[in-house]
Amino acid sequence: MAFVHYIIYFANILIVKNKTNNMKIELKSAQELIKASPDVMCGFNQFIFGSGEPKRSNYGDKSQWYTELQGYNYAKKMAEEDGIAFTNVFKCKKEDCYPFSFGGFFVCNNCGGKGVDKEWWKIQVKKDGDCFCCHGLDFQDLQSSNNYAFGSTFEESISNYESVMLQLQPNL
Repeated sequence: MAFVHYIIYFANILIVKNKTNNMKIELKSAQELIKASPDVMCGFNQFIFGSGEPKRSNYGDKSQWYTELQGYNYAKKMAEEDGIAFTNVFKCKKEDCYPFSFGGFFVCNNCGGKGVDKEWWKIQVKKDGDCFCCHGLDFQDLQSSNNYAFGSTFEESISNYESVMLQLQPNL
């Protein structure tokens, strides 16, 4: 068990550093960021941790779906307007691999991968003048980091970031 040397809270990012100087970056959840009903917080966390938008079932509780959707949309709005960090699901390879959440981790049916999520999937998007900058959570600055991309819109900066990061991945 790792002994936690210190903990730093920054925006909605939790940085834990142990005695061996290994850093682990974690995202804060709804329980740490908002006060709301459990269903709203569930939807909020679905966005933060990269799960898909809550789906409406013909058989399920419509009010639960609706309140989860409110939480999901609120987290998305906070990411776009306030720059809170979140997990975005990207391709696991350069080809047409589109992972999805299954059983607590991400899998990909196209390549057969299990646990395909990467640390660089945890991102933050901030407005920078007339454009947006998407970067990984271990981003330092433009001179010493390569895990960032700009775009004229929130979505375009995320797409450009995916292209940059896929190019940096070995053996894809």
